[in-house]
Amino acid sequence: MKFSFFLGVDISKSTLDVTIYCEKDYKKSKHIEVNNDIKGFKEILKWLKGQKINVKEVLFCMEHTGIYGLELFVFLEEENLSYSVVSPLEIKRSIGLNRGKNDKVDSLKIARYCYLHAKELKLSTLPSKNLQQLKLLLNERTRIVKMQTVEKQTMTEFKKISSDSSVNRSMKRQVAFKEQITEIEDEMKNLINKNESLKKNYNLATSVIGIGLINAVVFIVYSNNFEGFTDGRKFACYTGVAPFEYSSGTSIKGKTRVSHLANKKIKTNLTQAAKSAVQYDSELRIYYNRKAKEGKEHGVIMNAIKFKLILRVFATVKRGTPFVKMRHAG
Repeated sequence: MKFSFFLGVDISKSTLDVTIYCEKDYKKSKHIEVNNDIKGFKEILKWLKGQKINVKEVLFCMEHTGIYGLELFVFLEEENLSYSVVSPLEIKRSIGLNRGKNDKVDSLKIARYCYLHAKELKLSTLPSKNLQQLKLLLNERTRIVKMQTVEKQTMTEFKKISSDSSVNRSMKRQVAFKEQITEIEDEMKNLINKNESLKKNYNLATSVIGIGLINAVVFIVYSNNFEGFTDGRKFACYTGVAPFEYSSGTSIKGKTRVSHLANKKIKTNLTQAAKSAVQYDSELRIYYNRKAKEGKEHGVIMNAIKFKLILRVFATVKRGTPFVKMRHAG
């Protein structure tokens, strides 16, 4: 779709700074500040219509700001308007040298980025309510696991000098954390079982040796149920598992390594999956031992195994049949 107007939105917790990019003179670009709520969203549309702008010809562009932009995205979809949510780092690196920070100026820079890259930008859509709920449950579980880990570490360090009552309270908290984690995981399973598409892809993903409930949910949530990402190599790049060459001419020959510009949450979750795969998948165990004998570092080998697991999961889902263990691997 061809757009005639390009609108940048700088999202904060309470307000939205909105700017329409003016191609002839960007300094004359019109700006408005509204509340970050339904009333404010309607005010933006009224403001656009007041300038005789057809809202259907507007491309809204904003940075990904987590939950602060969620209500706006829902509103735009309900109004059937086009919008694109872009990585803040991508916008930051595209605008060149930047001094200082101002919400009004930031919205102009987003609008300019939107104008310059309109042909390349992909229109965004919200995941289904089930996927949104799965992501919330996943985040909730992560928070509780962190609290559980801190509690265990603290108790290990101070157990000898703590009173019996203090130790008992710590034990009760750990039991409560464990019960809550189990409750969240059960809720995840129930949510998946109620949706045929989620259930099918979940069963296919977990058929891969090493992939359990949490990693399967991670794959489903961050790939938009394998619709946002359909290529395992692209997903590996997104997770920071795929290696990249570092060289230039004849003088610069660096090691091939992974990029730190990645979703490290997924990569961290895959660590346990890789360990389990090495233990229970003879093919990957043979691969690990062979690479170890060649002198490869443990971390490098485990990263390669994570890459293999990602490719296996995506291949299994694409094929539509459960993963089959190689016979010659034992």
